Amino acid sequence: MKIAVIADIHASEAWKDIVEMEKDRVDRFVFLGDYVDSKHGDVSAVHQVDNLLELIGFKAESGRVDLLIGNHDLQYMGGARTNQYNRSIDDALDGLFVLGVRDYTFQLCAIYGDYIFSHAGISRVWMANNGLRDVNEINKAFHATPLIADFVRTPFCDRSGDDIFQSPLWIRPDSLREGAVSGYNQVVGHTQVYEITTIESVETQLTFADARMLQYLVIDTNFNEIERKPAPVWN
Repeated sequence: MKIAVIADIHASEAWKDIVEMEKDRVDRFVFLGDYVDSKHGDVSAVHQVDNLLELIGFKAESGRVDLLIGNHDLQYMGGARTNQYNRSIDDALDGLFVLGVRDYTFQLCAIYGDYIFSHAGISRVWMANNGLRDVNEINKAFHATPLIADFVRTPFCDRSGDDIFQSPLWIRPDSLREGAVSGYNQVVGHTQVYEITTIESVETQLTFADARMLQYLVIDTNFNEIERKPAPVWN
């Protein structure tokens, strides 16, 4: 299966050009979350929500799209707020993420073969602490209790999320390398990288894909081939 992976769009419309270029070349599109809170200029709340609605429409029309939740999205469902939380976006969303989780438009992860996609990464410690024995239980648990994916607070929590017990929306690369669930190649966004980077170990392969919408991925899961491509420039 060939999968185009687009990370952390943050209101960018470049995803439309990527879809246009890849729609006849790939089997699926996986978006790694963080659809709002623009990092690409001054984009109004209404425009950001309209962009999100277009993406939701694309998923409904295509039938081969996975929309995964990011921490910037969960904060508009009652999750821990980032320093980019925007009340005007919250008002404009009008419960869109809540409804989208309820009707399964949004998921916490997507699994294809031995690849698992999520916003920040799946830690075996987080799974154990939430009574999850298999990654295939994750989405069911998320839909039952969406805030299971919220920032994990402990007396000694790292504010950046750099802990192996942290949730799939907040865990950072160093902790993911230490605590990643075994047996799966993980593809994540969340933490910005200069360019898309893949780190391999004996048990797993981790690909960090949040290259600030300057790159995207095409993964061939059958042959474990990862192609990094430049994203169209969005103005």
